[in-house]
Amino acid sequence: MKKGFLALTLSALLVASVASGCVPQATSSAPSSSAASSAPAAQGGSSSAPAEESNFNESDLPIVNDPVTVTIAAITGKNKDFKELEYFIRLEEMTNVNVNWNMSSSEGWDEKKSLLFASGDLPDAFYGQGILSDIEVVKYASQEVLIPLSELMEKYCPNFMHVLDYEPKFRPQITVPDGEIYSLPSLTQLNPTTHSKFFLNKVWLDNLGLEVPETIEEFQAVLQAFKDNDANGNGDPNDEIPFTFRAKDQRQQNLSPLFGSFGQLDDYTHFIVKDGKVVYTAVTEPYKEAIKYFHELYSKGLLDQEGFTHDSNVYVSKIQDPSKICGGFLGWSRSATGGPNKEDYVAVAPLKGPAGVQIWKPVDSQITSKGAFAITKSAEHPEILMRWIDVSYDQEFSLEVNQGLLGRNLEKTPEGGYRYLPVPEGKLTAEQIHDYGPGNNGVYAVLNEIGDKLELNANLQERKELDAFYAPYNVPFDEVFPNVLFDVTEADRLSILKTDIDSYVEKNYAGWISNGGIDEDWDGYLKQLENMKLDEYIQLHQQAYDRYVAATKG
Repeated sequence: MKKGFLALTLSALLVASVASGCVPQATSSAPSSSAASSAPAAQGGSSSAPAEESNFNESDLPIVNDPVTVTIAAITGKNKDFKELEYFIRLEEMTNVNVNWNMSSSEGWDEKKSLLFASGDLPDAFYGQGILSDIEVVKYASQEVLIPLSELMEKYCPNFMHVLDYEPKFRPQITVPDGEIYSLPSLTQLNPTTHSKFFLNKVWLDNLGLEVPETIEEFQAVLQAFKDNDANGNGDPNDEIPFTFRAKDQRQQNLSPLFGSFGQLDDYTHFIVKDGKVVYTAVTEPYKEAIKYFHELYSKGLLDQEGFTHDSNVYVSKIQDPSKICGGFLGWSRSATGGPNKEDYVAVAPLKGPAGVQIWKPVDSQITSKGAFAITKSAEHPEILMRWIDVSYDQEFSLEVNQGLLGRNLEKTPEGGYRYLPVPEGKLTAEQIHDYGPGNNGVYAVLNEIGDKLELNANLQERKELDAFYAPYNVPFDEVFPNVLFDVTEADRLSILKTDIDSYVEKNYAGWISNGGIDEDWDGYLKQLENMKLDEYIQLHQQAYDRYVAATKG
């Protein structure tokens, strides 16, 4: 595909569809591809030969002359079937590839995924950010359930190959130790260095004559004041939630960044690095002290009592409630999470703990998911699937998947850039994006070459400013455990160890913050983790970390 062809086609289709109210028809011809390759034919599936020559087109659109149907499993946190989204309706019209979507909610996906693999009733492919974990990719690749993609990429994916050429560091990050690539990523260079930010309700602080807290003691006093003094001023002294969080979130909304006040950051994986050595935080004294502090807040009703159970929709609805019931939260930004109440909140620096330490966690967040797209052995024609997914790696398409469709969320500027269209009253930018496309649930690669042409909206501009705000407190990247890939032997062993260890640690984490008892349970907890082979679990991560460091330096 020539650069810009897909983008122009999509833009033209959008104009046509908006004007006519109808689904646009597929383009039947296009310029020849400039990315011809002599790579071998595709591997995997029930047939390793390409689709019949009379139907399959190695370049241009449509991908197939006569429609074909593929089955793809996908997840969404937005409760909307992908078959209803304008992006995929138009993609089907352009490519002649019809997708039978096997949808699941993010919350129910792990159980459903296990059943799919156990039954052998596999889709042709998996699609979506975080749909497969790194360990699952390696594990099922070693069992030949997922097929290798490197040769297919070189032959059928000029857009994705451009991504790897543009930023060479991405290739080693998605290559497993055997030298093969089994899954394609979602990535964006628009992402900030800090994922989670810490916000408090400045209106409530002002109402009560309080300053922004700087220490853990001051923070507790502020939350107590929020609870006791009808901070939102509506006459109901019992409707305030002093501080909310979502323990199940793995990126932005859990309490782990606040653990830094006790001299050591935490992470949802509980892995960090100190002086080149991998540390499992959940067996350390700083972790224990942080748990005790948050239990004290929880026991006094200063933390959301549903913080361990509510989902993302409920979490956000509390923060955006018109009655303004939340005193503070953790999230991407005020704009993204606070919505209509965003102006009530102010960013807060890391709190000083017993030793006066102020640290925050940076994230190498450009690759948001390594296992965002993978093809299974059930696929009869993986070359069709590879050409289909490569459409989403066209730069303008990637921008639309991630930031919203042209004509719906974005428009082109006379200078050749991009800017956001006004969001309808009562809508949030994130909602508008997900009304028409997969957004953050999709597969895309937004590079700086197009990101630099985007006029930042309020959300992205705020995230840029928040990055600068937290920069003085960020620990060095070499103290953050990287997103490594394990080899087959490691992945097999980790799949056994990880489930029991993670479950046990998170059960105690929630129980200790909710009910207390960490001092009494601590020795038995450490002994049980020893019995669960925690030392081996850590050593496997150390091996992968050492290999990662060697590869990146090489």
